[in-house]
Amino acid sequence: MEKLRRHPELRRSCLALLDEWLGRREHAASTPWLLQWREMLASWTVQQIADVVLDPESGQTLRQCSPLAPVLTPQERWAALEEIERQPASAR
Repeated sequence: MEKLRRHPELRRSCLALLDEWLGRREHAASTPWLLQWREMLASWTVQQIADVVLDPESGQTLRQCSPLAPVLTPQERWAALEEIERQPASAR
């Protein structure tokens, strides 16, 4: 999330990817979550996005259909996943 905070221009590429996914039939089952991502990236602060995505319950589904992966380096992606794993099991 810190990368989005430092480089807000990355939101455009994430939104473009979401629009591509929303236009594909094979992603129809994920439409509610993709639309939620679209809303978050279009108008929410990075902190608001982080709060929802890192939520132990609702965040898991959003992380599974995240449009952020293409803008993250493999190291950044692994660091984010490790951050989630460091949370106590009771919080996940």
